[in-house]
Amino acid sequence: MSVRSAKSFCRICSAGCGTVLNVDENDRVVGIRGDKENALSRGYVCFKGLQAEEAHHGPARLLHPLKRESDGSFVRISLERALDEIAAKLQAIMARDGADAVAVFHGSGGQSDALGTIMSKAFAAALGSPFFSTMTIDQSAKFVAFERLGAWAAGLQDIEQSKVLLFVGTNPLISHAALPVLGPDPTKRLKAAKQRGVKLIVVDPRKTETAHFADLFVQPLPGQDAAMLAGLLRIILDERWHDLEFCATHIGAARMQDLRTAVEPFSEEMVERRAGIHQGELRAIAKMFARDHSSGAAYCSTGPCMAPFSNLTQHLVETLNVVCGRVRRTGDEVVVDLASPDCEVRAEVIAPPRSWQSVPRGRIRGVGLIAGERLTGTLAEEITTPGKGQIRALIINGANVAAAVPDQRRIVDALRSLELLVAIETHTKTTNELAHYLLPPFAQYERPDLPMLVPGISLIPDNFLQVTPAILSPPRESELGSNWYMFWSLAKRLRRQIRFAGEPINMETPPTSEELLAIRLSGTRAPYEELKQYPSGVAHPRSRYRVAPGRPQATARFDVVPPDVEAELRDCAAQRVEPGRFESNGQVFTHLLSSRRLRDTFNSNGIELEAVRKRTPYNAAYMNPADLAQLGLASGDRITITSDAGSIEAIVEAEPEIRSQVISMAHSWGDLPDRNSNRGVCVGLLIDSTRDVEPVNAMPRMSAIPVNVARAPARPSSSSSQ
Repeated sequence: MSVRSAKSFCRICSAGCGTVLNVDENDRVVGIRGDKENALSRGYVCFKGLQAEEAHHGPARLLHPLKRESDGSFVRISLERALDEIAAKLQAIMARDGADAVAVFHGSGGQSDALGTIMSKAFAAALGSPFFSTMTIDQSAKFVAFERLGAWAAGLQDIEQSKVLLFVGTNPLISHAALPVLGPDPTKRLKAAKQRGVKLIVVDPRKTETAHFADLFVQPLPGQDAAMLAGLLRIILDERWHDLEFCATHIGAARMQDLRTAVEPFSEEMVERRAGIHQGELRAIAKMFARDHSSGAAYCSTGPCMAPFSNLTQHLVETLNVVCGRVRRTGDEVVVDLASPDCEVRAEVIAPPRSWQSVPRGRIRGVGLIAGERLTGTLAEEITTPGKGQIRALIINGANVAAAVPDQRRIVDALRSLELLVAIETHTKTTNELAHYLLPPFAQYERPDLPMLVPGISLIPDNFLQVTPAILSPPRESELGSNWYMFWSLAKRLRRQIRFAGEPINMETPPTSEELLAIRLSGTRAPYEELKQYPSGVAHPRSRYRVAPGRPQATARFDVVPPDVEAELRDCAAQRVEPGRFESNGQVFTHLLSSRRLRDTFNSNGIELEAVRKRTPYNAAYMNPADLAQLGLASGDRITITSDAGSIEAIVEAEPEIRSQVISMAHSWGDLPDRNSNRGVCVGLLIDSTRDVEPVNAMPRMSAIPVNVARAPARPSSSSSQ
């Protein structure tokens, strides 16, 4: 058997780790390893990335377009015929109800396809239709914080420039995030930083994989991040441990006094009591972060961004960085996005744009747009609420909406009510059963591609970029299509002009993927023709890019405590919190359910693979062993978890690293409601997406959910297991 080797990179998450594939004469993956010549990942690849063989050739792969019949069964249909029928239905819906009746939903699976990401947004823009994504139910608080606080154009100090790091509710050794601090090969990067003397502070309800490396670990109750950060700011300002010169120049004395007044209620005693942490721990964080070290930033991630007061939490994290001056200064090296044009990065403030205030208020709860997107927390209501703008057709691009979007019953009922639901998906997922058409795209190693990109923002800790050709041919007798081609082809049928990366493209003859990559990288720091010459990617030295001085006319300042943030601080301070007695909507609960990442999956991606399910067959409910003993439970028991919105049954597992009164579970698992299966359980059944939501971005409470827990009633012997 002849075997060839080819270099590429993994696109499961934003890390983009370099890979070397061994491919046999039938174009099947027979081996995969990390690419040691890749300057970004240096030979590292995680378990998820090593499952390429099954992901491409396994039984869960979708290989032909399918159409759902009236009885719910699916039949094969050619791709072009499916696109003809979909386009005809879209045209009829838009002719009757307008372009707002059609929407596109983009998920993390679609985000891994660079050309499909751009084309899906371009398609929605060409139609004048709304665009949704998982971004607004993940970390949209980061966009809100930028909109209300502003930002430093040169960015925060990176890990090479830091003496201390503060991680609040983020576990980058598993997520490969805390962008752009660690990214690929996170354990080695963190160990190297600690050998240089970098101190690590971790604040998390669970002693995570990252927390095991912490010099200071504090274990609060979930949902108390905003109170803790406000308390930290009060200590730092009282002790004058902040950067006085930076604050005077870029915030101003009046706003600094407003900030100090706003955090006044958050005394050490109050914060430590309600967060359930030990006396002196809050001050210990403040000392290590602000008094003892003058460089290094604070970061938070998915956990706090899904919890109550998430927008406030992110605002306070960024405010902490600002008042402590943890930003790159003139002359400092800067990590840039090589897929953006070469322009100066300056040491100046970007004024808070508050752009959501300049767009028309939406018809659902009066919310508008964030970063140009509709808000996923309102999607179900956008579908089911009659009137002008009601969504009647939805194209889902790489997202398991039925499991990932909170308030599962509401979103599933909404999806079932659609006239047209199209799912572009590589594998079997919960949502697929509801679709009228399933369109399978090429999998990651079957297409030319770029890593996950956000224009102008570096998602990785190095000046690095890579492009890959298609390594594999599609499986024999399959009928697949490029993700981007499906959107381009629908636009052609609807006689709409696509502007790809700002450029109008030919709508008669489809471009090639290579032509689209060249358009995307035109005028950037790393053009396509250059990247093609380096199979392991291009790395520019850190010294190549440095921060330029701020312009004299750049006089914007940070708004550390605008009126809406001040109001949220008052609401947070007034919240009644008593450990062991958690109130929600007039009811009292004993525990808090906290979201978490799992090592072997990336949200819904990977759940369908047999290799993954052997290691992680379901999303367990992890609890502290002392809590289990108190409840008379043991690992492997079935429990009922009840919130004020619903209940689920799950399998409990003991985990000593979790603090008492907390249940830790992964989201995006589970089958359709009221169905027991081997897909785990959907935490979204515990959430009401119409209340307990954040202002501005309509972000539902998806973590720190007050719940009660009890042994589940016995099931009939004929019931299937989870």
